[in-house]
Amino acid sequence: MKYIAIILLVAVGVYLYKRAQRLAQEEQQATQKPVEKVVSGEAVDVPSQEAEKVVSTPADEGVTFEPVEPVETEAVEETVVEPAEPVEKAEAVEAVEEPVEVVEAAEETKPAEVVEAEKAPEQAVAEPEPEPEPEPAFKMLAVTDESWANDKLTASLAQYRAEPETEGKHVALLQAIAECYKQRKQEDYREYGAALSPYYQSLFAALPEPTKEKGVGFMQLATLLNDCGDFDGAIKTCQAAIGYGLSDGTVTGFEGRITRIEKAKTKAQS
Repeated sequence: MKYIAIILLVAVGVYLYKRAQRLAQEEQQATQKPVEKVVSGEAVDVPSQEAEKVVSTPADEGVTFEPVEPVETEAVEETVVEPAEPVEKAEAVEAVEEPVEVVEAAEETKPAEVVEAEKAPEQAVAEPEPEPEPEPAFKMLAVTDESWANDKLTASLAQYRAEPETEGKHVALLQAIAECYKQRKQEDYREYGAALSPYYQSLFAALPEPTKEKGVGFMQLATLLNDCGDFDGAIKTCQAAIGYGLSDGTVTGFEGRITRIEKAKTKAQS
C-alpha cells in the first residue's frame, strides 16, 4: 500500500507541474496579442508596444485609448512532492502481529460456560479410572446346595472358602475331593466331586511349586469323572498330571490309567 500511495503522489505532482506550465504559456501569448486600433471607424491591429504612439485624428476626437499594460506572468511555484517515508520493518511486523493479539483477546473473552465445556473432556481424561480388583489366579468354588453333605465335607468346603492363601485352599479342597472319592458310591458325592476338577486344576496351577506336589488329587478326580461317564474329562485330567510330571502311585502311572479309561469308554459306547 505504501508504494501505491507514493506513485499517486508523484503522478499528482507531475500533473500540477504541467498544468502550471500550460497556464504560463497561455498568459504569455495573451500579452503578445496585437491591440486593436480604431481608425476612421475601422479596427486596425496595432502591436501593443506602439499603442502609446498612436496619434488621434479629428475623427477620433473624443475617443481615448488607454495603453495596454503588459500582463505580468506569475511564477508558478513548482510543487515538490516529497516521497513518503518508507514504513519501517518493525512497524510492518507490528501491523501483522496485531490481528494475532485480537484473536488472543477474543479467545480470552470466551464465555465461562464455553471454557468449562472445553476443559471438561480434559478433566475427564485426567481423572484415573478405578483399578479393577485383582482376580484370583484360580476359579472360585461356586456356592451350591450342600445340605446333603456330611460334616467332614462341609468343614472342608468351609475351610477352603475361608483360607486366604493358595496353599491353604489347596489343602482344604484336596480334603473335600478325598471325601467325595471315599463316598463315590453315592451319586451326590460322585457328581459333586467330579465337578471340582476345573477348580482344583486352576488352584493347583497357582501353587508356588506345583511340580513338587503329589498327584493324588488328579488320580481321585480322574476316577470320579470316569465313574460319572465323563471319559474325555478323565483323560484330560490324567494328561494334565503327566504334564506336571506327577504319579498316581501305581506301577503304570497316569499313562496306564488313560489306557484303562479308553477301554471303559469303548465298552460304554458298544
